[in-house]
Amino acid sequence: MAIALSNAAWRELWDQSRQQASPADPDDGGDRLAICPSQLATGYKRDIALRNGIDLTLHRYKLWDDLEVTPAQAIEDTNCLEFMFNLSSRFKYWDGAFLQAGQHCLQGRFTPVGKETAVHCAQDPTLEVDIHLEPATLQSLLGIDGADSLARVTKQLPPDLQRLIAGDLDVSVSSIQAIPPAMQVALQQILDCPYHGLVKQLYLESKSVEVLALWLEQALSPNASKSSSSMLRSDDVDRVYHAREILQQHVDNPPTLIDLARQVGLNDCTLKRRFRQVFGTTVFGYLHHHRMEQAQTLLLENQLSVTAIAHRVGYSNLCAFSTAFRKKFGMSPREMRR
Repeated sequence: MAIALSNAAWRELWDQSRQQASPADPDDGGDRLAICPSQLATGYKRDIALRNGIDLTLHRYKLWDDLEVTPAQAIEDTNCLEFMFNLSSRFKYWDGAFLQAGQHCLQGRFTPVGKETAVHCAQDPTLEVDIHLEPATLQSLLGIDGADSLARVTKQLPPDLQRLIAGDLDVSVSSIQAIPPAMQVALQQILDCPYHGLVKQLYLESKSVEVLALWLEQALSPNASKSSSSMLRSDDVDRVYHAREILQQHVDNPPTLIDLARQVGLNDCTLKRRFRQVFGTTVFGYLHHHRMEQAQTLLLENQLSVTAIAHRVGYSNLCAFSTAFRKKFGMSPREMRR
């Protein structure tokens, strides 16, 4: 049975979670982890403020049931552009458009008054990267420093982006397209960033700009966009996503690489190559990262002992788990819990 909330109530729940957010990186005060409202989902949103004026929000959560968000009077009114990159979930927008797994879109200010209910589907976990920036920040990235350059550069841009960059943010949802493989790799590298502090900032700044550059290239190249969409829907990519799902479902006792390849209908060499092409990391590099992310979420939920969490994510040796966790996050599991 679907859960029904107003847009204002949905935002209020997340605002409360963000007020209680914990540091995701001890060396970066602008990197915060907000645990999902427990009555709705398990998981978190991670907000990272970058020095180049870009803000990232990384979504990793699983809804208990479908969520219907109805329009309300208290509407989000910001001065930001939002580039949404949906890697796994399914979402119906206020205007009835669907954002499927493996698609991205651009939007400005939310204006859902009088529109139909939005639906967040619980069938698949939400894995999403959002890039937020003000029009002035995007103008700076594009080298716009005055009226003359604004006119010269914007006429090269897609119509919706021309409106948004000029400050007309009343574009609700625009430019839904498939995420091409190169963009998918960069997004996965953002999600899997292994660095902390200053190095992390430099890395994520460069990767977020890379994603925006790939977005613009796709928007300006319809033929390349169609080709990328075709590649994204290829049988091999579907099998790689299936392999990732198997790893996520069996994180405590994963299959061997050969068994995993057999389950998805590929040979092990092809699986290794395709997996790196799609996700930018090895099969077991991804498994390790997923284990650590799951452990971090469980630690912050504070419902299981550290030993139980170690077993839940596939570690029989508590010392090995603590060493791996410290290497990933720069602190021990117990320090993370505190």
